[in-house]
Amino acid sequence: MASSLMEIGKSALFASQAAIQTTGNNIANVNTPGYTRQYVRLDEQVGLNYRPGRMGQGVNAVEVLRYFDTFLEKSYVDKHSTYSRWDKDSTLMSSVENIFNEANRTGVSSQMSAFFSAWQDLSLRPQDMATRESLLSQADSLAGLIRSTEQSVRAIQDDMDTSISVDVDRANELIRSIYDLSVQIKANTEKGVSNPNDLLDKRDQLTRELSEIIDVSISDRDGEYYVRTQSGLPLVDDVSGYFSLAVQGPKAEAHLAQLEGDPAQLSQYTGKVNFSGSDAYEYTLEMVRGGDAGGTPPPQFRVSLDGGKTWLKNDDGSDLLYEIPPNDPRTPNETMAIQVKNLQISFEDQANSNTSFNAGDRFVITPKSGVYFVAPTKGSTEGLPKNGAYPYTGPINITPQTYFDGTENGLRITGGSLAAYFNIRDNICGSYLDKLDAVTNSMIWEVNRLHSQGAGLEDLSFLSAENSVAATNIPLGAAYSGLDFYDRLTAGNLTFHLFDSTTGDYVGGGNPLVFPPDANGSTNFDPTRHTLQDVADALNNYTVTDTLGNTVIDPNDPLGGPLTPFKAEIISGKLQITITNPGYSFTTGSDSTGLLAALGLNTFFSGSEAGDIAVNADLRNDPTRVAAGKVDGAFEANVGDNDTAKAIAALMTQKVSISTMWQKTTNQSLNEYYNSFVAKVGADTRASQNNALYSKALNDDLETRQSAVSGVSLDEEMANLIKFQHSYTAAAKLITTADQMMQTVLGLKQ
Repeated sequence: MASSLMEIGKSALFASQAAIQTTGNNIANVNTPGYTRQYVRLDEQVGLNYRPGRMGQGVNAVEVLRYFDTFLEKSYVDKHSTYSRWDKDSTLMSSVENIFNEANRTGVSSQMSAFFSAWQDLSLRPQDMATRESLLSQADSLAGLIRSTEQSVRAIQDDMDTSISVDVDRANELIRSIYDLSVQIKANTEKGVSNPNDLLDKRDQLTRELSEIIDVSISDRDGEYYVRTQSGLPLVDDVSGYFSLAVQGPKAEAHLAQLEGDPAQLSQYTGKVNFSGSDAYEYTLEMVRGGDAGGTPPPQFRVSLDGGKTWLKNDDGSDLLYEIPPNDPRTPNETMAIQVKNLQISFEDQANSNTSFNAGDRFVITPKSGVYFVAPTKGSTEGLPKNGAYPYTGPINITPQTYFDGTENGLRITGGSLAAYFNIRDNICGSYLDKLDAVTNSMIWEVNRLHSQGAGLEDLSFLSAENSVAATNIPLGAAYSGLDFYDRLTAGNLTFHLFDSTTGDYVGGGNPLVFPPDANGSTNFDPTRHTLQDVADALNNYTVTDTLGNTVIDPNDPLGGPLTPFKAEIISGKLQITITNPGYSFTTGSDSTGLLAALGLNTFFSGSEAGDIAVNADLRNDPTRVAAGKVDGAFEANVGDNDTAKAIAALMTQKVSISTMWQKTTNQSLNEYYNSFVAKVGADTRASQNNALYSKALNDDLETRQSAVSGVSLDEEMANLIKFQHSYTAAAKLITTADQMMQTVLGLKQ
């Protein structure tokens, strides 16, 4: 009996000692990040049948466990990823908003108002050189500020690219470390006996850190630990190993029509899609009409910028369709490049001279870097998975994608800092650049359209276009013409006016250029038919009529033929117009087609968007060429005429057409559109801040609840320490008592 009592005391002594040591470890790690409070699981030893009955045999200190709630941890990791995204997003949005802050400094809106006010000043003093210089200076300031704004936004995008690369590298390190820890945990775990709690804490801490980068879900089933993206792609799998992420550059892929059971519908396309340019959106091209490139009718495709959820529309609500042009003579196996938003897209098929398509063919163009899931990863460590462990051929694009209805692609990344970086880079900065380009494009077009029909202080003897075409035999209104403003061209006519360069007297003009007639006999310009060569031919054959409508005779022609004053040449895709007789000079006249502005003839601005807007170098070198007036209805370009200056100044409040392509064309003044754009920046910033506050509240609540379970409380540990200390003392007293009993029994022999 005394020996049994001794064993009971010894077991109690050891159990109390283990509990005291565990409690001391809890106290020592009270400030250790990621540490989970531990406790000793005690089991009663098996009793023995004895008199007067079954007697207990003491206690067993079985194993050291963690106070840990798996459900709370899973919920916390999910919300922590969301909070990490919006917290980072909110911080970054403050930097973006500062670029468009009009309250603390002179911004684009005020500079735009000052620019149009300068035109108003010129309308009051059209002959004053100082006023002209002031206008050009103000135009330079506006163009420079727009370019600077664009560059600042792109600088943030570049910063996001850097941050994305850093985060992806860190995520891969964490994924590998989590997997390595899982291997160690399995090797050091003896169920019901030994638990590597320190390794479990480290793994949980690394998983939390991973959730700050990318949205993940975790599960632990009978010791098998899994980490997946929220969309279900595996990152860590105890059975099959670990996987990785990779940043990959722009690419294009073909997804061909394959209608089962109908061989006639199998795509004939065997080539690839090429593109140049960059954009924040992924382009999905879907063929709606098949056929051979350049055929009759040609193949047509529609375009989506949000993965096929919505398609670009015309203003009437119909799908915006693009026709695939014929192959480029310079590259016989590749079509002419089509301008689609910010990209030049062509199709190359080395196997066939005629590039063929079927309805249903899809091409996905990703003109930006993105994050891809790569499977599987193989390293030098033993036990890594073999290829084919998962049915992924990879790489799989998991770059965050926001649809135009504001929802997000659930098959992509939706949480963590990566989601924030991509949201800022693509959804925020991308859309802001589109809006900045849209208002700049409309301003350039509207100013140039009016200026191209105006007259400066001196007439012209030479005029060179700013903009070039891809080929001289392509209809100028086609998406593959190479002109930035191809879609602004309309059917109509344009005129020129001729003056005596010595006296300044009006010689003639005002009659429209004559183009090859259409089926109805019309000789007006038609952007769907006429090419740059047609324009050059019309200028070379242009005959001048006087104010009475009579053909002006060439004084240098002994046969008395009509005066053809222009020599039009196409050099490097650009039109150049020269007066053939130095005794004459000319000005541009009315233009209902937009051809002068589209080609860049007698324009005020060069460029077509925020990144390349600039004042025409010819005007900066010669301010007299600023067109304040124009040839009036009496065929006079009077000194002091200000019609063009007044018309351009009126653009400050005049409603114009502005479009980002992915939004319906709006009719607003330039200032109204830009101010509403700036207001949206502020609204987006507030929305980001509200999301950050909301997600923080959810995150903090779950963290508090988990801490209540797993966190170390010094008060509780001190109470436990006293309790286990008393237990230890009592166990020691029990052993002493058992010893005294033994001594008493032994003393009976004496």
